[in-house]
Amino acid sequence: MWQKDLSLRTPHKRDVQITSLADQVYSYLRLAIISSELAPGEKLVELDIAKRMSTSQGPVREALQRLERDGLVERKARSASYVTSIPMDEMYELFAVRASIEAFAIRHTAQHITPEQCSQLDSLIYDMQKAAVANDIIRLAEFDMGLHRTIVELSGRSSLLRVWNPLSTQCERFIVQSHPIHYPDYVEIATRHTVIVDALRAHDAEAAVRAVQEHIMLIWPKINP
Repeated sequence: MWQKDLSLRTPHKRDVQITSLADQVYSYLRLAIISSELAPGEKLVELDIAKRMSTSQGPVREALQRLERDGLVERKARSASYVTSIPMDEMYELFAVRASIEAFAIRHTAQHITPEQCSQLDSLIYDMQKAAVANDIIRLAEFDMGLHRTIVELSGRSSLLRVWNPLSTQCERFIVQSHPIHYPDYVEIATRHTVIVDALRAHDAEAAVRAVQEHIMLIWPKINP
């Protein structure tokens, strides 16, 4: 089990507008899993979490159900869930599927993206670069996936976003856990996104597709050279 008292932890940036106890429990457990504070295979018991976070079991149960939909936990008993572990070959498949989804989305985004929307993406790259300089892989991954989520949202294809969202959580966890080992140049990771945004700014759909697919799959030759 985690070593820190979750009830005392400072919320992550994504959690500034948390409005319910279930949101708080979800946010803290999600971050603990992504950061490996809760390791694969670790047992999560509703009553234990509720006591630790000074809440009832209802919000904990709701949070665990959301984490299960994200693929971060697996429920094996009525009152116990376990942190999931995804084999490397399955993780590769998730990245390949994500690359296909984003390629389809970015082709549409490139056709109608505005200068203001490009500036929004530029700001996310800047946030990534600041996180990279601070050697903060958790925030880097957060802003990284935020940029890609924005590109999918701007496509106007809500069905793509519904498919993309569950994959993104697994990919974010993988980035946090694998990049410090296989791709420790965080500044380069952040800066490489400029190629994607430049292609969008030029409304060059084919260049945008190539850039986003190459970027998403870039880690794999480093893992399996």
